[in-house]
Amino acid sequence: MSTSVDKKARRVPAAETRERILAAARTRFCQAGFDQLGVRELAAVAKVDPAIVIRLFGSKEDLFAAVADGAFSLEAPFDGPLEGLGLRIAQFLLGKVDEASPDDFDGFRFLLRSAASPIAGPILSRALHAGFIGPLAKHLGGRDAPARAALLTACVLGFVTLRVALASSELEQAPQGRLAARFGAALQACLEVR
Repeated sequence: MSTSVDKKARRVPAAETRERILAAARTRFCQAGFDQLGVRELAAVAKVDPAIVIRLFGSKEDLFAAVADGAFSLEAPFDGPLEGLGLRIAQFLLGKVDEASPDDFDGFRFLLRSAASPIAGPILSRALHAGFIGPLAKHLGGRDAPARAALLTACVLGFVTLRVALASSELEQAPQGRLAARFGAALQACLEVR
């Protein structure tokens, strides 16, 4: 004999549902971008009612901001002593480009897919400055640290765009040691106090 409890679906805790929605949002915002993705589609991927997405996050913008808040952080090559930092970053960026699974979160794809959106662009800018440029500036210290950190970030994003998004054959065919030395010197010039 079944009870009424058996007939009801298991109640999922809000924290678990929130994480499932965030996981779906990380994947789908990387694939489609902010403007191309609706709450209904996101809810379907997360296997929840769209009203749950709104109840837990408030809006699509707030959900996007929640994903963006953890999207950008300093990686190991961007840390360490200032001396030789440009070359270490260049070598890291010239490392093997892994073919990420479409279901993996990739901060670069996340940024690239939504940066032109009038709604998502400012959210991305705040998150990039808070999670990456600000901490890098603090690490660099000294005069004009925020400007130097922003300049380095611009160079890195330009390089990654040309290499990964646009698949530049010139960058792939160039002697990697020489390319690392030149790009490293350019990055080092961005980092140093003058």
